[in-house]
Amino acid sequence: MSEARRTVLIFFVAFFACALVTKTNPGSWNDRSRFATIESLADRHTFAIDGSLFMADMKDHYVYRGRTYSDKPPLLAILGAGVAGVLALYGVTFARAHGIVVYLVTLTVIGGWFALGAAYAYAMQRELGFGRRIATSVAALTGLGTLAFPYATVYANHVPAGAALLAAFYHARRSERGILDSALAGVFLALAVCCDAGAVPFAIGVVVLLARPAALGIALAVALPFALAQAAFNHTVSSGFVPPAINSESWADPQSPFYNDRPGLGRLPGFFDYVKYALYLLAGDKGLFSYSPLFLVALGGLVIWFRRGMAAERRMALAIVLSCTVYIALMVLYTNDYPSFTFGDRRYAEIAYVLCVPLGAAFVAASGDARLRAVTLVLAAVSVTLAALGTLDPFVGPEGILGAWRGCAGLLLRAPIQAVIDLVAFAVTVVAVLRTASRAMRSTAVRAGP
Repeated sequence: MSEARRTVLIFFVAFFACALVTKTNPGSWNDRSRFATIESLADRHTFAIDGSLFMADMKDHYVYRGRTYSDKPPLLAILGAGVAGVLALYGVTFARAHGIVVYLVTLTVIGGWFALGAAYAYAMQRELGFGRRIATSVAALTGLGTLAFPYATVYANHVPAGAALLAAFYHARRSERGILDSALAGVFLALAVCCDAGAVPFAIGVVVLLARPAALGIALAVALPFALAQAAFNHTVSSGFVPPAINSESWADPQSPFYNDRPGLGRLPGFFDYVKYALYLLAGDKGLFSYSPLFLVALGGLVIWFRRGMAAERRMALAIVLSCTVYIALMVLYTNDYPSFTFGDRRYAEIAYVLCVPLGAAFVAASGDARLRAVTLVLAAVSVTLAALGTLDPFVGPEGILGAWRGCAGLLLRAPIQAVIDLVAFAVTVVAVLRTASRAMRSTAVRAGP
């Protein structure tokens, strides 16, 4: 099978996996807010969400000049409205078939980005010189062994942003091959930031990977119109050029649950509270490694690249470490997720794609050691299990990591037929992913060359 066909196959397998678990109803303020804009654009051709059927029990909005707007970036709403508009041509509308529209819009947009991320995960491993089996196993674990999987089932921005960041890294690495890759690096970075302003730190990684100053210039020139369009939109629907969600004037309404919740430092009392919060976000009840211990394997891959890698591999490792470190540091300094009831920290779905890039190097290192292979497979099994549990209801997750594991028992409380289907699908997924990873590590690592 040719590389192009295998990449397309991975895309459709990932899309099909997402189709099995995509939700038919918004489950939080977050995705209700996005669907309010989608419905308003599709039905009333306005970004104002006054009168939307999704306004009930939804607080992620603000009032500007007498009109109500979602505080979410517009890109995903525009894409979703496009899908909803096509469905409306066939009589499938929010008013007539609410659940069907929500499902198809979520699957098409978020599921499409999820599948694209899996395809780029495979392509990145091949670009780095790993064989097909290694690349396929990394693509499978990137999609099914991280929080990207749960948050691909709902209309949230982190999976599209994460997939776009991986694509930006991929094309930045290839920028020495010509103008097109440099331009695509800029496009995908801009799309990631348009999905989530929190993706800005990954511009550091893209700059590290861009081969020449001319490539950087091309990427910036292509990204600039996206940034200007986003700023112009922000200024149109709010009092400034920054995203409304981080504009303190958006939350000046005393009736808003976010009244005077100004973004910035000082959300926690003191230094040791920030240290405790950092541990909470890394290894605690919202921990990066608690919900995706597979990332411990990825850390091993980074260490291998820094110690024994070629210049290009060390550059990739540096790009990943710098970007993710700044991203997580900003999470620690500017967020407070103690009151959150999501499954893990949803922001980690955004960095999962890039953090999984070193897995190929770790798998090759483990291929000659039975104990390392066993540890790697155990960590992969735990990660895939937790990711699968997260698909049940990512926005209303259990309390803490122990609560996540108790979700296994929750499967038995579902309707008998549904419980059997869920358990069979879960078993098939875990076995298939682990078999793929095991075969990849047992096989001889083939250096395919970029």
